[in-house]
Amino acid sequence: MNELVLTERADSVAIVTLNNPKTRNALSRDLLLALADHLEALRVDASCRALVLTGAEGHFCSGGDISGMSAERPLPVGRERMVIAHRVVRTLTQMGKPVVGAVEGYAAGAGFSLAAACDYLVASKSARFVSSFAKVGLIPDLGLMYTLPQRIGLAQAKRILMSSQKVEAEEAQRLGLTDSLVEPGETVSAAVAIARELGANAPMSVALLKAAYARGMTTLEEALAYEMDNQAALYLTKDHREAVAAFAEKRAPSFQGL
Repeated sequence: MNELVLTERADSVAIVTLNNPKTRNALSRDLLLALADHLEALRVDASCRALVLTGAEGHFCSGGDISGMSAERPLPVGRERMVIAHRVVRTLTQMGKPVVGAVEGYAAGAGFSLAAACDYLVASKSARFVSSFAKVGLIPDLGLMYTLPQRIGLAQAKRILMSSQKVEAEEAQRLGLTDSLVEPGETVSAAVAIARELGANAPMSVALLKAAYARGMTTLEEALAYEMDNQAALYLTKDHREAVAAFAEKRAPSFQGL
């Protein structure tokens, strides 16, 4: 049996690939467990500075595995699956490293949720996004009720989630769901380039920025309090001193996360 999740490296960028093409990379329980394990390992890997999340063979992710939903799912079983799924989305949003999604083909259901949880989203011009939860009597999961309005605003998010309408690549770009559009087959290479750019910055700064938005920041006072708690400490880091020295010496800084 093929590995359900693959990880390969492009220097300091880890490329994480959902790898169940027969189901368009549907999120079975086993695939979710494997994805959670891969992401958590990369979270603590100091040699990994950024991640790219993608799907194998022309599709990002078709969402939940419908074939596994035909049997009755008692409440404890359903909640246990959500615990696993929440491991994935919490790690994506809370790990102190940039995560760039690379979407080819369909990002449907929970696959849409995974895409929206990324920090930056590269999509193929043939990409399609659809929230199909309402069609199967469910609510959006893996945080989509939070992450989608953060990207496109509440009104548009409600329209998409309630209607289950398919969002084509051009509309996704216009709404701000995606950050850049590329030709089919070019999403991973484009995402790796973006991940390298984001991952080249000071790791602690990036980690604290992601932590702030994962925790939630809704007022000016919350932002100022977060600055007060963290900025003075960052002034004391080796990476800050390295950046100042590099500026004076007119060279690129070499950050170590220290």
